[in-house]
This record gives sequence, C-alpha cells and structure tokens, in this order.
Amino acid sequence: MAEKDFLNPDESMNLQTSEGDNLVLNLEDVDESAPSFEALPPGVYDCVVENTDFGPSQRSNRPMITWVFKVVDPQYEGRLLFNHTVIDDTRGQQRLKQILTRVLPDIDLKQFNPTRFCDEGTAIGYPCRVKVNVRPYQGQKRNNVQDVLPPAEGGNFLDE
Repeated sequence: MAEKDFLNPDESMNLQTSEGDNLVLNLEDVDESAPSFEALPPGVYDCVVENTDFGPSQRSNRPMITWVFKVVDPQYEGRLLFNHTVIDDTRGQQRLKQILTRVLPDIDLKQFNPTRFCDEGTAIGYPCRVKVNVRPYQGQKRNNVQDVLPPAEGGNFLDE
C-alpha cells in the first residue's frame, strides 16, 4: 500500500494548499457514515511492534502501556491492533512480563523502566504473533487482543 504524500495534494482526498503551504481540507463532501475498518476475523496474526506508549489510562488514570501491533500477514498487511496493559497491579504486571518475555526474550526484567522502554522504542520492529477475537464496542465489532505470542517457531518471519 503506497503512502500518501501530504505535501503534494491529491484531489481525491480533498486536499488543497493555500499560500505558505498551510494544509487546507475540504470536508464538505466527507461521508461521516462511511464504515471504518471491519474487525479482523478471530485468529492469530503475524505482527511487528509498531509502537509503545506509556501514560495514564483515560478512565482511571492508572499507569498503562499501550501496544500497537502492525499485521504483516499479506491478507491484512498494515492493519493495526491495540493492546492496553495496566501495570499497577499484580495481574497487569504478570501480563506485562508475559508480553515482554515473548517479544523481547533478552530484556532485563530486574530494571524495567516503562517510561524509558516506550520513549526509546525498545520493542519497535520486533516480531510477534497476536491472537485476537471480536467483541462489541460502542455498537461496532472490534478486535480484542487476547494474547501476545512469540514469533512463529523456526525463525523470524521477517527474514523470509
């Protein structure tokens, strides 16, 4: 999938530039009811860690790592899956340790600093597999990350 070059406007995206190269959007013809991505079918997908972010959860202000996984399976390549790991209780710390040891088996668990881990992008680009199901969320079907697994046995699928 080709990336859009936002510096070179494309009429199909209703982009125009004004003097000074400030971005101007024509939103008049944008269909607000247009469907967003459909949920991926339940299953296990080869992924890479696209991003991690450490910060408070929106509802309860609890410390949390948000994981973004990018699917590399050809049929759904580029789709993103999100997982939020709250880390201020035993269950959350167990889940965090499980994800870390599966994605980055050599990581130092004795001196883990979530802020530094996310700010430095330590996990970005690492392969893994992500198991998802589908659940309702705000009236729509959404993917729910059930588990983060190590890359497929037999090597790194990114080297294929």
